[in-house]
Amino acid sequence: GGKKQKPKSKSLLYPLKVTLEDIYCGNTKYIDISRYRICSTCQGSGSKDPNAETKCSGCKGQGRKTVVQRIPMGMVQQVIDCDECKGTGTKISEKDKCKTCKGQKAVQESKALEVHVDKGVADGKRYTFAGESDEVPGVTAGDVIVEIQEEKNKRFVRKGADLIHKVPIGLIQALTGFEIVIEHLDGKKIKLATKPGEVVTPGQFKTCKELGMPFFEQPYKFGNLYIDFEFVFPKQISPTQKEGLAKLFPNEVPKPITEKVDEKYDLTDYKKEEENTHHGGGKKEHRMEEDDDEYSGGPKQVQCQNQ
Repeated sequence: GGKKQKPKSKSLLYPLKVTLEDIYCGNTKYIDISRYRICSTCQGSGSKDPNAETKCSGCKGQGRKTVVQRIPMGMVQQVIDCDECKGTGTKISEKDKCKTCKGQKAVQESKALEVHVDKGVADGKRYTFAGESDEVPGVTAGDVIVEIQEEKNKRFVRKGADLIHKVPIGLIQALTGFEIVIEHLDGKKIKLATKPGEVVTPGQFKTCKELGMPFFEQPYKFGNLYIDFEFVFPKQISPTQKEGLAKLFPNEVPKPITEKVDEKYDLTDYKKEEENTHHGGGKKEHRMEEDDDEYSGGPKQVQCQNQ
């Protein structure tokens, strides 16, 4: 018994690519959309003459008509959309059509939507612009939905409200401590330093509290920045350097193995083309993804050669 609502046009989805800098600082972006609007020349009538007869003669303006089909057992009556007016109930002659919309009642136009990217917004977040979709007579304009698509950053990896930054360090820095300067997403230069005498070990993370991303809808709070150390080893060392290391770290000098062994192998350089990813040897036709290979348990850096 309620009032019948007008149908609504289909909502339109537009992706909006944003950088991690945009999300960290907040930004205003513009996106161009294309949609139909009711023709302002004919006010959506499709006719240049307001008094012109636009009622379809085939269905008498109903948009639908009844057809009778004869079958072996009798006749079947069906109600179908009028094929002359395509179910609209109106049909405009060529001489009466609006010159602006060519009788279509709506025209296509472009518009630039202003999108305010919130600080800390999540990847995939959708902003809705009500009534910005297609507009045609007798139909309520739908919405335009803008979806945030976060682009990858070369220097930082985002994990929610936290950031991970990879820092390459050498052996001397790992053993004696170091200071580095990094540029944050807002352009600020930040100095990071380890404690005096602290040794950094492989796989160890360091935390810079509240240097991560701003919380979404709470931009006065921040996540953490985690430093992931990438150890850079020298390609080789000279005999003199080896002797110097032995003097500095006498307890770390490896002792020769004296116990009896059954076989001896020398380690050689790893070569990807020598992998046997198929159970019967050789290459598998459909390789797994790189992420899966990383944890497959196969040889990664070294291999053995029998002597």
